[in-house]
Amino acid sequence: MSMDEWLVQHARVSSRRHRRITLDDKLAFFQQLATLIASGTPLLQSLHIAAEQSQSTRMQEVLEHVASRVAAGETLRNALLEYRSYFEDHWIELVGVGEASGNMGKVLVDLNDQIRESCETRRKVVGSLVYPAILLIVAVGVVVAMLWFVVPKFAGMFEEMGAELPGITRFVLDASDFIVNYGIFLVFGVIGGAIGFRCWMRTEAGMRYVGSVILALPLLGDMAVQSAMYRFSATLALLLRSGVPLMETLTVLVSVFRTSPVYRDAFLHAQRRVAAGHGLADSLQDTNLFTSMMTNVVRLGEESAQLPEVLDQIAPYYKEKLNGFISRITKLMEPCIIVFMGGTIALIMLAIYIPMFDMAGAVN
Repeated sequence: MSMDEWLVQHARVSSRRHRRITLDDKLAFFQQLATLIASGTPLLQSLHIAAEQSQSTRMQEVLEHVASRVAAGETLRNALLEYRSYFEDHWIELVGVGEASGNMGKVLVDLNDQIRESCETRRKVVGSLVYPAILLIVAVGVVVAMLWFVVPKFAGMFEEMGAELPGITRFVLDASDFIVNYGIFLVFGVIGGAIGFRCWMRTEAGMRYVGSVILALPLLGDMAVQSAMYRFSATLALLLRSGVPLMETLTVLVSVFRTSPVYRDAFLHAQRRVAAGHGLADSLQDTNLFTSMMTNVVRLGEESAQLPEVLDQIAPYYKEKLNGFISRITKLMEPCIIVFMGGTIALIMLAIYIPMFDMAGAVN
């Protein structure tokens, strides 16, 4: 076999397959489904093609099972409801609206645009946090290495000389002894604490407590509010524009914000108020969790009967504000981590050199 033939056989025609279902896999599915249906491909055939093209083996299994249920006469919406852990509730509701209205292609295009924006926002957040995370890991690693390997050598020297050590030196030596003697237990403790905290965060009490604390913090609270305003406006606009009634959209929003109990309760309150005949803007204002700009825009949309169009105009504004807060927080994290690393190393070096200078002065 020639080199050219070998290279052709190993051409990267398809990406490497994986098991879990990522947000990119979902985006690819809805994008392919929208393109196929818009081109006139029957739904069942479109599902089989999308399953074949997916790089996730788990997504392939899900789509093949969904296709079998559609072939048996079920609607796509009902077939997708079995996999609510993979697909957002408002995605499934929009699919149902597309089926009922006969305008599946247009609805899927709008849904695909929103999922793409979610992917871009998530990539931006992850990309912004990569450098601070690496910097933090390096800082902690350097400090632990100094306490574990460097400081004990000086501790032995100080002990042999019998010098009287200042308080800062005794503190650093005690910290070094703790790291050397209990470092392994500390590592397992940190790992166990992180796992326990993650499990607690999945409970109702954990999500509610942490969500409430974040909302009250400077910068992080602002970012959480802007994120909620963006998700609310973009999702509500998409649902209303696709023909979903207001009461049903509020029900879907409760599901969208299921991991944020504070805002989930706010939408439940708004839903009860709207059902009692009150306006949506006044109902949102009662919760004190929506910005005055958002409630005024919603009120304007209700009065002009153009709520979806008005929300479409305000969603990009909150997206830009969210991106601005993300950039500001990451820029603040970098100097804080550098100051922490520099200050800690300076403290350790100072604790080591003060006794050495004292002993040198005594000898002179």
